[in-house]
Amino acid sequence: MTYKELKQNSDFSEIAVLEHKNLKEMLVKEITDNSGWSRVANMYQITGVLAFVLGGFKAFMPFFVHREAQYLIWLSYGLLFTFSFLIVFHELVHAAAYKLVGAKELSFGMDLKKFMFWVMADKQVLNYEQFKKVALAPAVIVAVLSIFGMVIFYTQPYFFFFLPIFAFHSLFCAGDFGLLCFFQNRPEQEIVTYDIKIEGKTYFYAKQNI
Repeated sequence: MTYKELKQNSDFSEIAVLEHKNLKEMLVKEITDNSGWSRVANMYQITGVLAFVLGGFKAFMPFFVHREAQYLIWLSYGLLFTFSFLIVFHELVHAAAYKLVGAKELSFGMDLKKFMFWVMADKQVLNYEQFKKVALAPAVIVAVLSIFGMVIFYTQPYFFFFLPIFAFHSLFCAGDFGLLCFFQNRPEQEIVTYDIKIEGKTYFYAKQNI
């Protein structure tokens, strides 16, 4: 179903319009009202923060005791990568997932003041199952790769490169989980969504499940 067909379909009605510049305000409300995906997000973030605190302590100890900075250097490399190349990788994974579910016209956007980045599939209608794949792809792939790196290099300095990737990427995924909460908070409705690039907006339509 195209977005034009959706707009003309009497079974569906528009339930929300999200302006990307106001994304955070909407997501906070959806996460607050949710007890499903929000718990997954919280567990992911708490695990990441705890891992970074414990790992950071392990990295600082050799410096305090022996002035050995090798662990801290690799931790710094990991932080630099996390807040630069990882952001690009995260959005590219979203883009690949969009392609897998059939999206064609993709575009990238950002709001540096709010530290927000996104991929839009212009005028591509997605249902919950399709959107779920797009939203979860970076969280799953980056978590698996970073955990794998930490396990492989557990006794080596390279461990500290992967640590901040795992820890802080969990925070990058907050918006993805927030949008999943939007779907999950309305179980009585069959929700579909699409983006309009030129407007910088995402539209949500729903059909009441009877």
